[in-house]
Amino acid sequence: MIQTQETQLAQLLTAFRRQTGAKQAAVADSLGISQAYYSRIESGSKQPSLHLHAKILRLLEENRYRSCFEQWRLAVRTAPTSVSLIRARGEGIELIECSQGFRSNGGLYGMLESGERIDGMLGADADRHFARLRDEGAFEGRILLVETVWKAELPTGPRYYQAMSTTIPDDLGGTALHSHHLEIGQNDYDDARRNKLTFRILKR
Repeated sequence: MIQTQETQLAQLLTAFRRQTGAKQAAVADSLGISQAYYSRIESGSKQPSLHLHAKILRLLEENRYRSCFEQWRLAVRTAPTSVSLIRARGEGIELIECSQGFRSNGGLYGMLESGERIDGMLGADADRHFARLRDEGAFEGRILLVETVWKAELPTGPRYYQAMSTTIPDDLGGTALHSHHLEIGQNDYDDARRNKLTFRILKR
């Protein structure tokens, strides 16, 4: 059986509602059309206008990103190692998710909340790295990979990390930074600073 554009779109919409649990009325409302009109599109008996077709594809694409992003969040949240997921929000840096491994360190790490602004919390060195990430376009999807060596200044004393980070699409149409942090000693941190190896990037 040859699939027409209408039947392909109908199948995508049916799968979308099955995956999200959304009612026809809710999807129709998000598209700015009546439920009756939407029902005919989903059944394959009505072809939408080009403008509406574009809106439908955008809705499906946004859901795909949201679904993938929620899987990323869950993976970060349950990781036994030190993993973080951050993004730029306004003038600040937002913690999207922090792993169990990070939280198990206790202290400030144990109190971090998803959605919290973390610039200004981890010390001057961390803030310099956040600023550099912004300048290099990390939160605009302009890099593939960044390796950093940084220091967190905590009430219990400094901790030193080597981080490997990649960019991924977030659930708001922007870019998030997914990072694995390996704790290192102060000597390794000092060596990296001395050899100017605290920030290395691979751009797209």
